[in-house]
Amino acid sequence: MNDPDATLRGATIRRLRKAQGMNLVGLAEKAELSLSFISQVERGLTNPSINSLRKIALALGTPLSSFFEEGLSNGGPVMRKKQRKILINTDSRLTYQLVSSNLDHRVELLLTRLEVNAASSKVPMAHKGDEAAFVLQGACRIEIRNEAYDLEEGDSIYIKENTPHRTTNTGSIPLVIISAISPPGF
Repeated sequence: MNDPDATLRGATIRRLRKAQGMNLVGLAEKAELSLSFISQVERGLTNPSINSLRKIALALGTPLSSFFEEGLSNGGPVMRKKQRKILINTDSRLTYQLVSSNLDHRVELLLTRLEVNAASSKVPMAHKGDEAAFVLQGACRIEIRNEAYDLEEGDSIYIKENTPHRTTNTGSIPLVIISAISPPGF
């Protein structure tokens, strides 16, 4: 594959797994992914979807953003648009941009874009850190446990840490949401 980002991400996953004394089988079981898939990810042979990376991050007890720290600005408070790390799902219908300048801060900013009829995941997923989300453009349905909330441009929602949730674009234009997560845990 020779994707430098996939190689770097795989090395980061391997380093985090080994630091916890976890073997490949343990990570595969905990992330509910196949052993061969985890092996390919660690060797940089495949570029996993965002949802697969989220499962791996949860299994390792680390924020998803830790797989994208390389190249982020750590020199000051400003994050320039061209410096943002962009996480694109394999089907290109979901994009996350890390807007925070430093992942060591107490708040993580995330810009999410969902194309029409796209969803953030197949099933609701959780992450570390409380999340406040604001709809900049479009309309969506956010499922939190057994409740569904319809939001439009200008609406916001608060989601407590480790609460499974899922967002679906219900509008006729791309959905754009800005989220603040504290402590960083996406």
